[in-house]
Amino acid sequence: MITALTALLVLLSLALVVTVPVALATPGEWEESKSKFTTGFQAWVSLVVLIAAADGIATSTSSM
Repeated sequence: MITALTALLVLLSLALVVTVPVALATPGEWEESKSKFTTGFQAWVSLVVLIAAADGIATSTSSM
């Protein structure tokens, strides 16, 4: 599960790294798609928290 979440995080990170600079460089594009990028950023932060929680649970159960 953690591997799949990490793969999703990497793909989302790659998408954001490519699309955000393009949107910022294109006149008017940022204003039009700002809400989509905000949703992407929120998903990225949520994935980071979810991966940290899943890793914490997996680590705590394996040490017992």
